[in-house]
Amino acid sequence: MNRKYVGEKLERARREGRLMLTEAESKAVLAAYGIPVVEEAVAASEDDAVARAKGMGFPVVLKGHGARLAHKTERGLVKLNLRSVTEVRRAYRRIKTAAGGDWEGCLVQPQVEGRREFVAGMFRDPQFGPTVMFGLGGVFAEALADAAFCIAPLSDVQADDLLDDIRGAKLLGDFRGEKAADRTELRRVLKGLSQLSLDRPEIAEVDINPLIVAPDGRVKAVDALVVLSENGVSAADGPGEGVPEAEALAIRRDLDAAFNAKSVAVVGAAPPREKGFMGMYACVRDFGYAGRLYPVNPNLDEIDGVKAYPDLVSLPEPVDLVVVSVPAPHVPDVLRDCVAAGCKTVHIFTAGFRETGEPEGIRLQEEMEKIAREGGLRVIGPNCMGVFAPRTQLVTWPAALKGAGSLAFVSQSGGNAQEFTKYAASRYGIHFSKAVSYGNALTLDGADFLDYLSRDDETEIVGMYIEGVKDGRRFLKMVGETNRRKPVIIFKGGLSETGARAVSSHTGALAGGAKIWRAFFRQTGAVPVDSIEEMADVALAFHCLKEIRGNRTCVLGYGGGSVVSVADNCAKAGLTLPAFSPALFGEVRKLVPPVGAMIRNPIDAAVAFQDVDVMGNILRLLAASDEIDNIIVFVPIDWLMNEGDGGGRHIEKVARFLAGQGRKLAGGKPVVGVWRQFVPDPENRKWVPVLEEILLSAGIPVYKGVPRAVNALAKAAAYYAFQERRGS
Repeated sequence: MNRKYVGEKLERARREGRLMLTEAESKAVLAAYGIPVVEEAVAASEDDAVARAKGMGFPVVLKGHGARLAHKTERGLVKLNLRSVTEVRRAYRRIKTAAGGDWEGCLVQPQVEGRREFVAGMFRDPQFGPTVMFGLGGVFAEALADAAFCIAPLSDVQADDLLDDIRGAKLLGDFRGEKAADRTELRRVLKGLSQLSLDRPEIAEVDINPLIVAPDGRVKAVDALVVLSENGVSAADGPGEGVPEAEALAIRRDLDAAFNAKSVAVVGAAPPREKGFMGMYACVRDFGYAGRLYPVNPNLDEIDGVKAYPDLVSLPEPVDLVVVSVPAPHVPDVLRDCVAAGCKTVHIFTAGFRETGEPEGIRLQEEMEKIAREGGLRVIGPNCMGVFAPRTQLVTWPAALKGAGSLAFVSQSGGNAQEFTKYAASRYGIHFSKAVSYGNALTLDGADFLDYLSRDDETEIVGMYIEGVKDGRRFLKMVGETNRRKPVIIFKGGLSETGARAVSSHTGALAGGAKIWRAFFRQTGAVPVDSIEEMADVALAFHCLKEIRGNRTCVLGYGGGSVVSVADNCAKAGLTLPAFSPALFGEVRKLVPPVGAMIRNPIDAAVAFQDVDVMGNILRLLAASDEIDNIIVFVPIDWLMNEGDGGGRHIEKVARFLAGQGRKLAGGKPVVGVWRQFVPDPENRKWVPVLEEILLSAGIPVYKGVPRAVNALAKAAAYYAFQERRGS
């Protein structure tokens, strides 16, 4: 069947009141998209079935055929491995009886041999739209739930990644005398499903189970189901372009004016409170904002000697940013004032809207959105903490730390925005270019801020905390594009609460929020993290290590058991610790005595920490070797307290060596520091900040404990590997 006739077949099913195509119709649709389906014929009589079977050659398979026949195996409507005319006749009669009034005929197929059964399909995710699935199939599909997903459209590389992402991927290779699965045909299946989903938005789901790999590696779809959507077209099927470029350009321009605001008005400004939250006006003023700051409050003449204005229209100019801190019922009127005064960008601190779930809050937010859309307002919020722009000394939350840097942060949570900006700066000395908390995302959401930050010259790394996205396909596109220019690190909240709702097929049943987001990360190359602390760890790796050329890592440490455990941590995170070649082993052995040491990688060598010259020579060897990409130096605080001059001075000596000569000797290869400190001795503990400050100041990331260091290095290495694979 030609693709142009697919629509006619779908429309006929809908006219007949059917949302499910028959198996024969489903396979015809799939075949039109290049998906290899099993040869079959519909037999209207017992003699016809026998004739068809003889023509195909035994053994054959008989299945019930009919528009109302679903779940055929459970109803006894599938008979396999029929090897004679007698068996075909008996199977035909039994299937016809079991089908009852739903009977319309019998499908006759050749028996497809093959011990490897997979499932492939397509469904429409509520956030990301058409999504392709691949996994282990047959009767174990749902029991094992070994499936992976990819959001359409798929490239060849993404199709290969999808195949390799299931736990049972080894079954695609040579298997017990059977040839490896034909990956060209498998890619054709997955890309065919992808194209079908984009061409035919009226299709809700496609299920191919089983997709059998024959002993010669050829692939056949032996059973298939196509399900139509109830309303004709899915709402989650935007093309992924989102906002027109002219509108996106205008949003970027208005956001730039807000982050670099020369004028700010605070509506609902009040004198600072003595206790508790100081208020928005005081937040902006006390952080040192140097632009024109206007308090707006009709009940006040002035605040601390600064003239107050009754409304926005009374201001001497349209301001670059309006901060709204008034009771929820008054916010719509403030937005009307913004339109009247020509103020484009608005931060609504006030809460009490859709997030409450209450009818009045929902009504207010709908009213606000109508005003904002019609008036062309860019709204940050409501229910959020707003913006942080260190270079202009603008902040709308308390206790922010000063200092500008190259890390940006976009957060739906105001608490996370405050905590992360403080934590990253105070813990690791990483400062920010921009940060924003955007709450309910009335008109601006994560994709809008990401679009702006991707082009912001001050921003080199982007961190995000998100709970949901308005336009999943646009967000996918924006993250993928931004991640090619600069790393995007994402902490996704609420994974356990989201999931696909499609349940008509194995495809829908196997889907879930966490699996779809795994596909999102695999496709975009964005770096997933599970906490604010982990985000800071990974951001530090990107901040200090400008490029990582591979995942082959050497660990230089002191303390046998602890050093050996590093190998386990590396294996879990995806780093490799290659054993040294005989030549490299021999060179290291010349520097490290055999007694009480291990030099196979990890290197457990107390002498390297007792004598920094030895450490330098080891680093020189590793730098010259093409066997190693990265170096982790594991510093035991407690053990070094009594080395050298004692009292911690030796720790400082090791740190200064690593920060200076050691880093040079590493020849540009990434060096990561790790420290441990177990003894509850304040004297020991006080040397930790000394070590950290020296290393961080030199651009060496340093972490408490091996797992955090290895995880951060592995995720940064994976990011660069993703870029290299895609030619970025």
